[in-house]
Amino acid sequence: MRKKLPLGALVVFAVLTSSLNAQPASLLSEGFEGPFPPGGWSTSTSIGQNQWFRNDYWGRPNYTPGGDGYCADNDDDGAGPGAARVGNNILQSSMFDASGYNIIWLAYDVDWYPVGEYMMGQVQVYNGSSWIMVMGHPQSRKTTRDSINISTHVAGVTNARVRFLYSEFSGNVKSNWYEVDDVNVWGSDPPEPLDLVMIEIIRPKFWEKGGIPFQPSCRIYNNLDTAAHGTVSCEITNLTTMQVVYQDAHTSYSLNPGYTVVGFAAFTPLRNNYYNALFVVEHPDDVDPTNNTMQRNFSTHETEYDVTPYEMLFPETPEQINPFEPTANYAERLGKKTVDVKMHCWIQDFDTEEWVYRDSSDFRDFVPHDTFLAVFDTAYLETGTYIIRFWANGENNTNISNPPLVDTFNYTYIGIAEEPVAERFSLDVAGSRISFTLPTATNVNLRVYDAAGNVVTELVSESRGPGSYT
Repeated sequence: MRKKLPLGALVVFAVLTSSLNAQPASLLSEGFEGPFPPGGWSTSTSIGQNQWFRNDYWGRPNYTPGGDGYCADNDDDGAGPGAARVGNNILQSSMFDASGYNIIWLAYDVDWYPVGEYMMGQVQVYNGSSWIMVMGHPQSRKTTRDSINISTHVAGVTNARVRFLYSEFSGNVKSNWYEVDDVNVWGSDPPEPLDLVMIEIIRPKFWEKGGIPFQPSCRIYNNLDTAAHGTVSCEITNLTTMQVVYQDAHTSYSLNPGYTVVGFAAFTPLRNNYYNALFVVEHPDDVDPTNNTMQRNFSTHETEYDVTPYEMLFPETPEQINPFEPTANYAERLGKKTVDVKMHCWIQDFDTEEWVYRDSSDFRDFVPHDTFLAVFDTAYLETGTYIIRFWANGENNTNISNPPLVDTFNYTYIGIAEEPVAERFSLDVAGSRISFTLPTATNVNLRVYDAAGNVVTELVSESRGPGSYT
């Protein structure tokens, strides 16, 4: 006899497909249409006689929700009032391998029809070492399709099984029947985790016209095939005053699969100012918050020339250890030859707001789209937090960086050193790094000794000219 897949099974399969975000793999499927017990299945009992047979053995209709074809039936009513008490009468499935899956679901049709409270019907799973009950049927009739997440019990198990147990507490009271049909186990990998990514800042551009409003906007990527509802915000800071001058946010914003453009309320920048725009997307289930932000510096200065620092190499952020040479890459961005450019680096104490370091480069000419790595004099600072600023001036000593590069860093001095002085020798030791400065050419002998005064290794033994060495 051929059997149609019951509607309940179709519904459960659809729910599984949606919740798992992947096509489930069938690990076990049995509809009891062939010989009984099916291949790999078995029956057993510790008290009385086995009553698990195919329902046609008892002449009982299939009362499970699908109701098509045959089913497994433990039939007390069919056994008759004279049958002995039955204890731990088990219908056990064939073994299935769940080792390659993280999420496992069990589903089956059941018609459980007890009489009073003197009998017990259960569903159990084998976790590789013991049997665990995952369903206990009530003391009243139950006709349904059960769906049970058994992942915590059998995920990763190579020899998992399912069994259906019937037991009587008294030989004087018999039940009606316990029918089971369309037993299915599905396995799947866990759902792909949500990863929202701030992909692009659309507005502001690197230059916006002062006094003219524009709509800040960004593009966000959602890696899943369902919409996610997150919080998306935009904040704009005036880099001259370091004051936040604009804030807007969308809560529970629908971020569709793929790319979504998010726009905010209009912002009108002041003329001849520098700004920083920060965009953030947040979701409690986001697996990687490190790619949720993006920021852009932009200017409203109308300048004839543009030589702008676009990348800071030193100091390291957020932590800089020991003295360093402030270093940044500059670029000419208007495609115009720019002469007599002087690049600057200033460092400000974050707490006192005092400028503790200032240095400038020699004059340099930039050809169109030229780039230059500017390395400034070594900065010797006290341990603390600092703000560093790189920019360039052109003719008439006017700023031509659009905008200046501004960042914050923590500085810690841990080396054993004497501060270099231009007119004398100096030595600086920081961990395994040794630096020294020579005011004049000389023979250098640099050795490492152990506690007993023995030479461990010789680092330098040669003549060196004036300069700094590491």
